[in-house]
Amino acid sequence: MKKIGNNKFVVYFILTAMYAALIFYLSSQSHLPHAASEMEDLLHKIISIIGVRYFYMFEFILRHPDKLEHFLIFFVFGILLRLTASHSRYPSIQQNAMLLAIVVGIGYGALDEVHQMLVPHRSSSIYDFIADTAGIIASQLFIALGMRVYARLQDSRNRQDDRDCSECDAEEREVHALRESDQEIHRDVADDEGCDEHDEDVDRLYL
Repeated sequence: MKKIGNNKFVVYFILTAMYAALIFYLSSQSHLPHAASEMEDLLHKIISIIGVRYFYMFEFILRHPDKLEHFLIFFVFGILLRLTASHSRYPSIQQNAMLLAIVVGIGYGALDEVHQMLVPHRSSSIYDFIADTAGIIASQLFIALGMRVYARLQDSRNRQDDRDCSECDAEEREVHALRESDQEIHRDVADDEGCDEHDEDVDRLYL
């Protein structure tokens, strides 16, 4: 079991490192790669449709779609950080997985903004950093909410299992009581038959 946990840690650590490298690569580009640019345009169209038709609060996102991109990128990064820390072999890291994910995620977001200052045609922005931070914190809240819902479902399932076991135990007790009652009836019948035979033998002796 411990070996399986270590294997999961290695997998999550590699995925997190690769994702961090991808963020660094995208920040190193003066212009977004063609695939990333197409994804950005598609995301902007989707948000525009949703925002215009349903959510007027998305007006800020429609004006600044890059902030949503920062939020989503670091939201995924926060989940990977949490999974990596949660599967560490050190209990202290596991117990503080959320705090560690927040600190590392926000720190990496700050370094990313500083890094963009050194890239031609790119600049750092406090609003981008706020979006990064919001993505990290939102990912931890999302995981916490998911764990809470899972715990409630598991608790409800355990209670149902306990009720089922209680009902099974009650049925077994009833069956056992019926069996004992039947055995007592059989013993009483046998005793009555024995008494009748004894009375007949006594009557024969007197006759």
